[in-house]
Amino acid sequence: MPDQNVKVTVIMNPAAGRRRMGRVVGFVRQLQQAGLQAQIVATRYRGHATILARMAVQERTCTHIVAAGGDGTVAEVAEGMAGSDIILGILPVGTANVLARELRVPFDDVQNARNIAGGACTVIWPGRLRSSEGECLFVQMVGIGFDAHVVHVVSTRLKKAIGRAAYVLATLGSLWKYRFPTMTVSVDDVSHAAASVIVSKGALYAGKYVLTPRSMQEHRQFSVVLFGTAGIGSSIRYAIALLRGNLSRQKDVTILMAQKVEITIPCNMPVQSDGDARGLTPIRIDMPDRALRIAV
Repeated sequence: MPDQNVKVTVIMNPAAGRRRMGRVVGFVRQLQQAGLQAQIVATRYRGHATILARMAVQERTCTHIVAAGGDGTVAEVAEGMAGSDIILGILPVGTANVLARELRVPFDDVQNARNIAGGACTVIWPGRLRSSEGECLFVQMVGIGFDAHVVHVVSTRLKKAIGRAAYVLATLGSLWKYRFPTMTVSVDDVSHAAASVIVSKGALYAGKYVLTPRSMQEHRQFSVVLFGTAGIGSSIRYAIALLRGNLSRQKDVTILMAQKVEITIPCNMPVQSDGDARGLTPIRIDMPDRALRIAV
C-alpha cells in the first residue's frame, strides 16, 4: 500500500518543450492516482533547480523531490538536497538520461510512479567538481578535453529539436577544429599524460554505451578513463570501440579507480559535467561527504 504521507515535489524546466511538459503533467497525475500528494515547481534559470531543492529540504515540504529532465537537471537538484533524508526521484525526459539507465529507473511513467509510491530506494555517492565556474556536484561523469569541447559547442536549439543526434553533428564538426592538446592528469597524486579524460561514477556513457566495466555509483570513488592518443583517427577509433562495447580493451585507454583527480596543465581546457558545460581547467574532482537516496 502507498504511504499516504508521501509528498512529492516535481522540479522541471518549462522551457523543455510542450511535449515534455505534457509528460510531466501526466506523471503528476499518475502519482496522485497512486495516492500521493504531488506538485510541480518550475525553474526560471540555470541553477534554479538547486535553489528550489534546497528550499524544499529546509522547509520540509516534501518527502520526495523528482527531477524531471536529464542528467544535468538531476545534478542540479542533487546539489540542493544531497545529505538530506529526502528521496530523489528521476523522471527521465532529458537527452541521454544516463543515470536513470544506470539505476534502472523505469522509463514507463506509470511504473515509475508506482515505484516512488512503494518507497524503494538505493544510495549513491555523487562526485564533486571544482572548475573555473566554481563548485558543483555531478551524478554521472565529468569530461575534460574533446567530449567537453563538443558539449560546449553543441547547439541548444538543435539539441531540443533532434536530441542526441545534435551531439553527433557537433562531434563530426569538431573533429577537424579541435587541437587535441596533451594534459597532465594527477590521479590520487600520481601524474599521467592523456589526450582526453572522462571521470565517471557510472559504467554507461551517452545513453546505453558501456564506458567502464564497473559502476562506482554505490562507492566513494570513481573511474578515471585516460585516452592516451590524440588526433582525429584515434577519436574515431575510440568512438567505434565505445559503440561496440570494447573501449576498455583498447591498448591506449587506461582506467583507474580514484578518489581525487586534478588537472592544472594546460589551463583553459573545456570541462563538462553530466552533459552541461562547466567552465575550464584547472579543475579538481573529489568525493564529498554527502550521499543521495534515489527512488528506483
